[in-house]
Amino acid sequence: MQESPKLFISYSHDNEEHKKWVLKLATDLREHLGVDVIFDQWDLRIGGDLSLFMEQGLSNASLVLCVCSEEYVRKANAGIRGTGFERMNIVQSMLNNTNVDYIIPIVRNNDSNQKTPLFLGTKLYIDFSDDSLYLSKLSELDARIFNEDMSKKPPLGISPHRKENAKAIEMKNTIEKTKYHSPAMKGAVSFNYTNNSGMFSIGTGEYEFVTNWSAAGRNSIYAYRDSVKWIGYKTGFNKIPSFNEIQSFDFTSRVRTVYVGEVVVWMNQYGNFAVTKITDVTCPSMGVEGNLSFDYIIYS
Repeated sequence: MQESPKLFISYSHDNEEHKKWVLKLATDLREHLGVDVIFDQWDLRIGGDLSLFMEQGLSNASLVLCVCSEEYVRKANAGIRGTGFERMNIVQSMLNNTNVDYIIPIVRNNDSNQKTPLFLGTKLYIDFSDDSLYLSKLSELDARIFNEDMSKKPPLGISPHRKENAKAIEMKNTIEKTKYHSPAMKGAVSFNYTNNSGMFSIGTGEYEFVTNWSAAGRNSIYAYRDSVKWIGYKTGFNKIPSFNEIQSFDFTSRVRTVYVGEVVVWMNQYGNFAVTKITDVTCPSMGVEGNLSFDYIIYS
C-alpha cells in the first residue's frame, strides 16, 4: 500500500469565499484521496505561532501545494506577511531538496498575466479557475501527487472484450463523490439528488451530517434520517431557528415532506445540530435532472 504523502498548502487569505474553496480542496484531498494535508485552518489554533507553523509544516511536508491567486502572487513577489515568509522557506527548501518536483502550483482566482510567483519560475501549473472542470482538475492533481501523471505514456491496452479495470472505476467514483460534500460550517449547495443515493454531506469530523433526499412532488422533497440520528421538522417554519427554537420541532419520524422555504433540523451521532433551508427543488422528468438547492448552517 502506497504511503500517504504529506502535503503543505500555501495560500493567501484573500477573502472568505477563497478560504472556503481552499478548505473544500483540502478536505477532498484528505478524506477522499488519502493525502495527509497540513493546513492552517485545521492545524493552527487561535493565538498560535504562525511563523513556527509555516516553518514546521514546510519542513515536515514531502510536497507543497501553492494556490496561486492573484493576491498570493502579489504578496509572494513583494515578500508581504505570511505569504512572503512562506516564499522564503519554500525557496530554501527547494535549494535543499533534491526532489525537483517538490512544489505543485495551482491557479485559482487569478485573471492577471502572471499566474505564478517569480520564485516558481516556469513551473507548469494546474488551472482550477473553471468550477465546471473541478473534478477533472482534482483528478489531475491526484495523479500528480501520487506520481501517476495523466500525461505519461499509457500502458499497453487490453482487449475490449475484458471487464473494465475495477481500480479505474473505483477512482472515478471516489472523485465523483467530492461533488456531494461541502465541509464548511455554513453555505449554500445545489446538487442532483438522483445521484449518490440522494446523499449530500455538510461539515466534517464530529460536525459532519449526511443529509438524505428523494423526489416528492412539486416544490417539495423527502428528507430522511437514514444517515443521521434524528431529523426535526415543524410545518411552515421558514427561518433558521435559534438553538432554543429547535426544541419545538418534532423528531419522531424517519421521513418528512419538506416544501421550498421550509427548514429541516439534523442531529448527528455526536449530538450536534445542523439546519437546512430548502431554496429550490426541480423534479426529475424527461431530459430534466432532479436538482435540490438549500442553505445550511451547522451549530458549534
